[in-house]
Amino acid sequence: MNHFSLEGEHVKIDYSNPALPPAARNFMPDVYRDGPEYFCVLGAGCDAVILGVGDSADEAINAWEQAYHEKAGR
Repeated sequence: MNHFSLEGEHVKIDYSNPALPPAARNFMPDVYRDGPEYFCVLGAGCDAVILGVGDSADEAINAWEQAYHEKAGR
């Protein structure tokens, strides 16, 4: 299980960028940097949160997109 602090560095993302995955552009999850890892998160609580982790903001957003589709059953 990954643990991170929302007090880490908040990364600004340009969600108007058409190169971003569609669900990420639509829901605009928050991206944080905590040490060497990036976390892309939307929601709160164990059941509602969608989380993506990566070595870069792009990797975290892509992991979030995949987690979103898995949670949505697509």
